[in-house]
Amino acid sequence: MSTTSGFHTHSSWGRTRRPKNVNGASSTVHAISETEYFTENQRFLHVQAGTSAAVSKIELYYHASATWSTLQVSDGDGTYSDAAVAAGKVVVFEIAGADKVKVTHAGDSSNAAKRTFLSLSTF
Repeated sequence: MSTTSGFHTHSSWGRTRRPKNVNGASSTVHAISETEYFTENQRFLHVQAGTSAAVSKIELYYHASATWSTLQVSDGDGTYSDAAVAAGKVVVFEIAGADKVKVTHAGDSSNAAKRTFLSLSTF
């Protein structure tokens, strides 16, 4: 019989109630510097643009098709537009099933107002 001490902490590939930073840090906030991240098959993508930053395009990648596609959002009238986030805003997108996400943003991680933050969650 073996015993273990301490606690097991899941680090990825599971349900995430609280948004998890795409850079992997659970309690530290880091602005994105690259544009392509694994989603760990989370359901929601949280995009927060600084007051002088904006996200102009969000793309999703699926291993099943080996293809990048632009994320579309409903306009509420039966039409769709490319997903984007205005400066100073936060938007949550459903991305269930996507394997990677790529974001095109006008930002600079060295300037707080121009930072863009991405996090993922299941709920």
